[in-house]
Amino acid sequence: MDFLVRITSLVKKELLAVLRDKKSRMALIIPPIIQIGIFGYAATMNVTRVPYAVLDKDGGEAATQYIADLEGTGIFRRQATAATEKDIDRLIDNRNIVVGLTIPPDFSRNLQTGRPASLQLIADGRNTNTAAIALSYAQQIAATFGADLTAKSGGSSPVQIESRAWFNPNLITRWFIVPGLIAVLVLINSVLSGALSIAREREEGTFDQLLVAPYNPGEILLGKGIATVITGIMQGVFVVLVAMFWFRIPFQGSIWLLSTAILLFIATGAAIGLCISSFSRSLQQAIVGTFLLVVPTVMLSGFATPISSMPEFFQDLTLLNPMRYGLELIQRIFLEGAGFMDLWPLFGAIVIVAAGAVLAAIFSFHHKIS
Repeated sequence: MDFLVRITSLVKKELLAVLRDKKSRMALIIPPIIQIGIFGYAATMNVTRVPYAVLDKDGGEAATQYIADLEGTGIFRRQATAATEKDIDRLIDNRNIVVGLTIPPDFSRNLQTGRPASLQLIADGRNTNTAAIALSYAQQIAATFGADLTAKSGGSSPVQIESRAWFNPNLITRWFIVPGLIAVLVLINSVLSGALSIAREREEGTFDQLLVAPYNPGEILLGKGIATVITGIMQGVFVVLVAMFWFRIPFQGSIWLLSTAILLFIATGAAIGLCISSFSRSLQQAIVGTFLLVVPTVMLSGFATPISSMPEFFQDLTLLNPMRYGLELIQRIFLEGAGFMDLWPLFGAIVIVAAGAVLAAIFSFHHKIS
């Protein structure tokens, strides 16, 4: 009973220290709001507007119809009508357009006589993602346009390919980014909160007072860890609610399974943060140490680039990365609705990583105060 009273008082002290300090409150509240706003709205690979210019050397009905099909998508917005190829080059050089379309003079005639007809598309390759997607859209429109003409002329229609994306039917980037952002924000904030807990005490000169209080080192570490986990849970709940009710991303899985995954992930991040805090003599050192660790952890998690695209050495290195398992767990539960039997290897892996992080926190804390 005395043990529970001491732990409860420590946890209460840590929470009050965070909530009463204006800087700590801002660090817990403002960054998640800013980050989820930026990633949720700005960090998207969906292309919704492609400024383009057209050089129509044909002027026939088929050329006019293709241009109408292009602009009918609502994605391609004509910025200029070029008179020569140099106009296209100039517009791309000045970043006025992303795609330049040139229709040759024999386009309509070739289509009427059944011969192959070509179009020229020039894209601004300085933005590779937008250029690749814009060219893909234009090619799909051209393929549909050609199939319609073939069908109208009584010829054999080419094979139609019907595709469907599982778990994200409309391939909306936000559906991938925001659930992953839950893992990113939970990791950043749990590691940062843990890293600041002991460093704050040292900088304020209250850590020595804590050591002479009737607490053993294990209780001090446990109290700070529980307080960090509680703040991490509050932030995690906030981001999950924003994902579900603001961005309206459909939640397919079990809320209890998601809660377990996030709790394990928060505990791992808190333990890592306490390791950093044990070696930090000031808040500045704790913050620098946090971001030196968190940035490569996020980059090697599969959030920004697929793990399968990384060199083999880094693929092996990601096996030690808790973010890898937390990210996949949250995304699969959120979007796929995966159950425990589908995810038990990931749960097992994150439990092992969490246990290792907790043992490292215990060792570093005892080593630094002994």
